[in-house]
Formats: sequence, structure tokens, C-alpha cells
Amino acid sequence: MKHLILIFASLVLSTSVYSQEITNTVRGQITDKQSQFQLPGVKISIKNSNPFIGTVTNIEGIYEINNVPIGRIIIEISALGYQTVTIPNLELKSGKELILNVGLEESIEVLETVTVTSKTNKDGTLNKMATVSARTISTKEAGKFAGTLNDPARMVQNYAGVSGGSDDRNDIIIRGNSPLGVLWRLEGIDIPSPNHFSTLGTTGGPVSMLNINNLSNSDFFTSAWSADYGNALSGVFDLKLRNGNNRKSEFLGQIGFNGLELGAEGPFSKKSNASYLINYRYSTLAVMSALGLDLGAGTAIPQYQDLTFKLNFPTKKAGRFNVWGIGGVSYIEFLATDKVDSTNLFSNNTKDSRFDSKTAVLGGSHKYFFNKNTFSELIIAYSQSNTTGSFDSLTNGIGSETFNIIGFDRTQEKLSSHFKVNHKINSKNTLTIGVIADNYFTDIKDSAYINGNYATSVNNKSTAVLFQSYINYQHKFNGKLVFNGGLHSQHFMLTNSNVIEPRAGFKYKLNNRHTISIGSGMHSQLQPITFYFNKGKTVNGETELPNQQIDFSKAIHNVLGYDINLTENTRLKTELYYQYLYNIPVDTSSSSFSMLNEGAGFILPSGTGFSNNGTGYNYGAEITLERFLNKGFYYLVTTSLFDSKFKGSDGIEYNTAFNGNFILNILGGKEFKIGKKAIFGLDLRVTYAGGKRYTPINLDASISTGTQVLKTNEIFANQLNNYFRTDFKMTFKLNGKKMSQEWSVDLQNLTNKKNLFQKGYNPKTQKIGSTFQRGFFPNVQYKIYF
Repeated sequence: MKHLILIFASLVLSTSVYSQEITNTVRGQITDKQSQFQLPGVKISIKNSNPFIGTVTNIEGIYEINNVPIGRIIIEISALGYQTVTIPNLELKSGKELILNVGLEESIEVLETVTVTSKTNKDGTLNKMATVSARTISTKEAGKFAGTLNDPARMVQNYAGVSGGSDDRNDIIIRGNSPLGVLWRLEGIDIPSPNHFSTLGTTGGPVSMLNINNLSNSDFFTSAWSADYGNALSGVFDLKLRNGNNRKSEFLGQIGFNGLELGAEGPFSKKSNASYLINYRYSTLAVMSALGLDLGAGTAIPQYQDLTFKLNFPTKKAGRFNVWGIGGVSYIEFLATDKVDSTNLFSNNTKDSRFDSKTAVLGGSHKYFFNKNTFSELIIAYSQSNTTGSFDSLTNGIGSETFNIIGFDRTQEKLSSHFKVNHKINSKNTLTIGVIADNYFTDIKDSAYINGNYATSVNNKSTAVLFQSYINYQHKFNGKLVFNGGLHSQHFMLTNSNVIEPRAGFKYKLNNRHTISIGSGMHSQLQPITFYFNKGKTVNGETELPNQQIDFSKAIHNVLGYDINLTENTRLKTELYYQYLYNIPVDTSSSSFSMLNEGAGFILPSGTGFSNNGTGYNYGAEITLERFLNKGFYYLVTTSLFDSKFKGSDGIEYNTAFNGNFILNILGGKEFKIGKKAIFGLDLRVTYAGGKRYTPINLDASISTGTQVLKTNEIFANQLNNYFRTDFKMTFKLNGKKMSQEWSVDLQNLTNKKNLFQKGYNPKTQKIGSTFQRGFFPNVQYKIYF
């Protein structure tokens, strides 16, 4: 660690304080936020520039400002009849142009004379229908916050109401809900888990396939989202890929914990506005393991690679065409002779296991403007997820040879389409109507060695179709009160299940500093697709698929929020919420099982005999105190107090697996400008949260049977010790004339706190042992733009 600090110090001292000024270009497009049509004649200026630096948009809403000094800049955007927007603390690098596309909201004129005041765009969302529990996630934050590993899923765990399952998975646990309830959407299409080593049907994983170098700002919802999202119970992550630079070729190189990355973007030709963006990443964890770093998987070495791309083709009369894709492959094996009981979070010491996963999404879209107030968008995509795995026992009762006891090969393909029409009726009213169709193709094989014989629990090829439709309506009563409402419907043809979900929200500005918001909605979700094809037997011994009688899981969300702008750069936000969950799959016989507790791992229920008779509820309070980056300094403090309970078929109320009761996050950072070319940054993150829930182990029964036996009548009755972790990051950025370089050292779990991960029965020692999460871990990263 001392050597790392000395390296950073030498970089800082070697930078000349007096340097020739370096400039670059800021450009983009300004549109109407409701209609998304381009706005001509909009004034864009670099605030506090002397002499003045600025321009206006052309007939297509496009602007370009050249010779802007690099560093942190503030951009102000204003147009007659629209609310002025100020965007602070944008970072302009020498090796990469800053492309900024912004949507403006039309002012509501209720008086003859209207004064429009400057509005800093810090907490708004890209989705114009968002009312409560929503936030736009900046990809720059994902790279800036300490401890996030450049992973958007880990970054949102810093926000109020959100926590993670463990250090070595990026599951998004929202307000005590299962991570199964999170919907991932990319470029308007619902996608499978965008993670390496993910399991079909789950939403998290150890390593993200998402690359923040290719992502644009995206929306994250934790409750009562608008009607254009469906098939989710706990949250929505609506991701956008950015377009490549259509004027200039630019390149990226990066190496760090996430892998070796190479990226390129640029125009197809000088005469065309079409552009490409592509990034490839290859795992470097083998090198880190060789250096002695604990990866949380014993000596097993995760291997993975992924590719992301986007092609953008704008036309003058035929609309805008996009082609995009993301894909990855991953492999890992755990050998029992290599295992270290106290550090291996993914397997036990009695089995060899191997795991392989492949995920790919390929899509295309067409956006067409009929006029300045109406557009349509059609998106078509194909996705595939495949996971294979095997578990080999070390003993077979005869000798020491291994033999296979579990094997699975699960593939899900999906052909998706999403068509919507958006019409801005006038400055007060906007209407959006859309339909979504997902056609699933599954090929699932699961088998296990039981009582001396191999039994197949699933061997099925099938199709299933989910239809969704929605209508969203926004009405601005005046400049203070806004209503967002709509209906979402779903029909799952496999089970012939139907549901209609109303959504509504109001936002009222008491004055320039105080805003109150309220939202309510019904939300429904399918079970993981593999669940519907679990095999059962009739009384006559014939094979059946009884889970196809299971309906949607459902929830009703209610949220009340209050937002105070303490200063121009500081806000205090509070939310109170109550969620009632019902129609949850539970056992038909009396038991404590509930689907509300599944999803934070690699295994999903493989049995049958379920009914939709389970219930649950979550309620809590959240507080966010945030200073947006200003004069090189920012902080974010979020705290959540909550309770999460459920009832199984036994009718008894229990804690859910995700009822940690409280979360506290404290983040902060400071940037120091060094001359005109360099910036040195320090970032700190502290997390303190309630421990993970677990079910006590029946030691006597475990010894008798030779395998772990839980006290299911005390499900999740116990709680591990509270979780504590500190991350500290140092970053040095250096701008040259034609390239930018960035070095960072992210000291994760700085205090080497050994947080308890789980308790488990060890058949070798016949004792209950403990597994701990990852200790101190330095993540060193280098990035270059040119």
C-alpha cells in the first residue's frame, strides 16, 4: 500500500503547475423532453467563461462549441418557452470530446408574464413519467464511487433502500425484496441478467457484463414505477447505450480488476452522421490470483470475456436506425482439493463443481417522427441465456473416485418486440401507448443422483409467450402540479394468466425549494421461466407439469416523498413506503417456503406442489442527504430503516431472507486541480448494515444424515453480525494534447474487516463452520483515451 501511495505522489509531483492551456469540443443535440423532437435556436453556453463561450442549435437541434478549456465545466441551456437547465461539473478531457444530449421541458404559462429561473438538472429522470422512487444514474458516478468495480449494479447499492447480497455478487436487493423482482431493460427491451456466471432466471451475478464506458445515463426505479414497465415486483434498471462519436475516431484502453479492455468509436465516413461504438473485455483475474489477491472463490479462477457494440444510422427523412448488442461467456471450476473453507463463497469441500454460462442480446430499433409532436419507435431483439453445470461427489460409498451427482443444461431464447407511439398533445398533456411481446423458447435438462439412481427433474423443450401493453398519460396542471398515470396489462399464454395494473403519481412544488410527491401502483411478475417446467407425477405415475397452474406474483406499492433543496448544490430527500405482496407461490402442504426468499444465489426451486397463497409486506423510511459535486467536493449520505415479512402456507409470519432492518452509506470525495492538465481525487465509502438472515442448523440431525439439516420451523430467525466495510480510492488524471490518462487505486475493505458470509455444516468435521466475505482487496486500474 505504501508503494502505491508513493507512485501516486510521484505522478502528482511530476506534473507541471504551469502548463499550456489545452482545449477540446463540446457538442450534442437539444430536444423537447416530452416529444423528443429537435429544438432549433437553443442557447448553450459555458457558464463563467471569460471571454464568453457559447453557441445556438441549428435547425436539427445540433450544437458544437470548440476550443473549450479542459477540466470541470458548467453548461447552461436556455430557450424561449422552456425551463432553463444548468448542468454542473461536467468533465472535459483532452482525449475525448464531450457529447451532451439534453431534453428541455416546456414551461406552463399561467400568467401573462412568466419568469423562468435557472434549474440545475441533478436529480431528474430520463423517463418523463417518473414521479417517485426514481433517479437517473450517471455512468461517471459508477466510475467515481469507491468500491463499485465500475459496476452499475454495485453503484446503485449506495442509494437509499438498496443493498447487496454479498461482496462477491451484485444482486440488487430493494426495500427487503428479493433480487428476482428486479427488471433489467436495455435500449427499450427487457433482457436476461447481464452478468457473468449468472443462473437462468436470476438477476444478479459475481461479475457484470455491463461496461460503463459504453453506457449512457440510465434510470433506476425502486418503487411505484410508471406503466411502461412490467413483469417486475421490486425495481427497474432501464439502461441506455450511448452513440459513438460521429465526427471523430476515438479509442480507449483499460486494464484493471474487470479485465483488459479495448474500445473504439467513430464515424463510418466523413460524409455521414452514422457512427459505431464497440468495446471488448477479457478477464485478468488469473494474474490477480497469482499475485495472491483473494477473489472470494478459493483458488478457482473465474474466466470470462464480453463484447458490447452500438451502430447508429440517422437519416433525414426515414428516421433513426440503431443496431446494438451485448454478449459474454464465462467459466469456472471448483476442485475440492483446492478449497479453503473460510474464504470460498461459492462451493463446499465435499464436491467438485464446474459452471459455464453464455449470454447474448442482439437488437435493432427504428424511431420515426411523424411531426414535431409525434413519434413512433419499434424495437426488435433476440436474446439467449445458457447455463451448464455439474457437481461431482468425492466419495461414492465404495472408493475415493468421483462420480457425477448433479448436472444441468438450461437454455432460454427469447424473441422480443416493443412498439410505442408518443404524442405530445400540448405543453400540458403527453400520451404514450405501447405493446410488448416476448416469445420464450426453452430447452431445460436437470438431473440428480438420488437413492442410487439418476432421476431427471426437468427435460423439456417448450415455448411460452408473454404479451404486455400499456398507456401512459402526463398532465401538467400548472408549473407546480404534475400528474402521471397509466395502465399496464399482461397476458401469459402458457398459464392463460391475465392482470391489469393501474399506476398513478402526483408531484407538487410547494416553492422553489420544497417538493412533495406521492405514488401508488399495482405490479405483477412471472415466476422464473424454469419454474414452469419442473416435472411432477400424477397418482397414476404419469409425468405432468403442475407449476403451469401458477399465476403471477403481485404487489401494491405506496410511496410518499418530500424533497428539500437546502442550497443550490445540496438536497435532503425522504421517502416513506408500504408494499403489500400477495399471490406468492408457496407449498400446498403446510410449510414456511415462499418464493419471496429466492433469488440471491445460483439455485432456484426445482420442485412442484405450489399454490399462489403466500403473502408478505415491506415498509420503511429512507433519508438521503446529498451534496452534488461542486468546487471539487461531494458527499452522499443515505440511511434506510425497514421491515420485511412473509407468510408461507403454514400461516406463520417470518422475517424474509432480505430483512436486514437497516442500511447506512456514507460517501464523499474531493478533487484537487493541479495546474491546467491534471486532477488528483480522493473518494471514501463507508457501509454499515444489518446482518444477513439465516435459518439455524439442526446439528444432531445433520450428523445423523451426513448432510446439512435446517430447522425449517425457525426459518430466517437468526441474523449474522452487522456488516461493516470501508473503501478508499485515489485517482490521478492527466490530460495531454491529444490523449488523456487515468490511474486509480481502489482500496476495498480498507480495514480488512472479516464480515461473516454464512454458517454451514461441515460433514468432515461434523461441526458448524463459518465462511467469511472477502477481506482487503486493492483494485488497480489504468485507462487511456486517445
